[in-house]
Amino acid sequence: MNTPTASTRALSPAERWYWIIDQLSTLNVCARVRIEGELSAAVLRNALDELQARHPMLRLAITEEPSDSGAAGPRFVPTDDAIPLREVTLGEFDDARWVREVDGRELAEPIGRRSGPLARAVVIGQPGQIHDLLLTVPHCISDGTTALALLRQWVRLAAEPPAPGRDPAGNGPAPVPAPVEALFPAHHRVLSGTLPDRTAADEDGPGTDPGEVGRLEPERFVPFDRRRTRLLHRFFDSGVLQSLTAACRREGVTLHGVLAAAMACAVARDTAAPPPAHFAVGSPVAFRDELERPVPEDEVGCYVSAVHSVVRYRPEDLWSMARFINRDIAERRRRGEQYEVFGLLAEQGPAGVADSGPLVQYIEEHGSFNFFVSNIGRFDFPGKLGSWALSGAQFVGGISVVGYFASSVTTSHGQLSWNFTYIDEAIPRERAERLVDDSVRTVLAAVEAAV
Repeated sequence: MNTPTASTRALSPAERWYWIIDQLSTLNVCARVRIEGELSAAVLRNALDELQARHPMLRLAITEEPSDSGAAGPRFVPTDDAIPLREVTLGEFDDARWVREVDGRELAEPIGRRSGPLARAVVIGQPGQIHDLLLTVPHCISDGTTALALLRQWVRLAAEPPAPGRDPAGNGPAPVPAPVEALFPAHHRVLSGTLPDRTAADEDGPGTDPGEVGRLEPERFVPFDRRRTRLLHRFFDSGVLQSLTAACRREGVTLHGVLAAAMACAVARDTAAPPPAHFAVGSPVAFRDELERPVPEDEVGCYVSAVHSVVRYRPEDLWSMARFINRDIAERRRRGEQYEVFGLLAEQGPAGVADSGPLVQYIEEHGSFNFFVSNIGRFDFPGKLGSWALSGAQFVGGISVVGYFASSVTTSHGQLSWNFTYIDEAIPRERAERLVDDSVRTVLAAVEAAV
């Protein structure tokens, strides 16, 4: 765990930025898994209390009240409130109910920041002892890996409760762990950030001007404080996943490269762009293994940052696009570009919602990308715990004000979950479905052609 400091501390520049845009448009991360077997709400409640007791970041709220020393600005403060657990009971089986819960509530409604705690949970009970569990946390303290790791720990605590007699409430406020930035390698702790620029380079070489870089154009402008993330769930079953993995291995690319290239192709076709147009696709990347000490999956925090790739649209050669994206991400990471945004936020980040307008508007008009794919790769989630069978572990992340179209990718339990999100009204649902279906078809066609 990050070295604890005190029971309260100021939000770091990155935490503050996520907190700000979360107030403009909800920015949550939601993890889901299905359990088949006998399970009661009381067992889940006790396990959730134990989970909260183990993680100081889950026993916090965020206040803007000045500290005892008079320091201004948002800061974490302790809360005694339990993580809320909402129960949904269905009389008939509904396989997609969890999707509607995530779409309609978990991505739409903010976590209670002022009262805390910074998490909430849902259990959807269905006939036949089927239970879908959802755990939602704000992006200011979580990434997709964090959310899934917390969900996994919650499930394990429910399957194997700790010995009786232990007080899950703990003994008073716990020290707040230091921010993620405190773990950066020394040469990345003091950074001079620059505003993002999607025309920085393309596959013809560093410094090459690719000309106009394509973006996903919204149908209409939706004010930042009225934007809502919507969800379209897709997945590849084990057979398709095996074929895709084998094709990627033969072509020397990663799954991420292929999925990002497919989304770029879908956006290019949506805009009727002719080859060789260029498009900027974002890739949030994890840096847990790059820090001063390795950070385990279940350590609460947001350990990701985004880089972008300006890729040439080649509808006849998805694999070449994927190879470029892979090489480009690796090179940008080697240069440390994943840390630059932290320097920007430290130097130029807004203090609150009131002065956030210029940066938010700049990102809207000049940001390095406005569609992206967040892929956490293979996530080890147990498929069986005692008499329980578990399946479908995955995460979904919100978009807020940093784009219009995105996807959250998890490979677990023998399937690849590809959860697409879009900004409602800016991208009408029919158009979003076309983008999603085009992305999926592009991948499947490339796999079939590679056989």
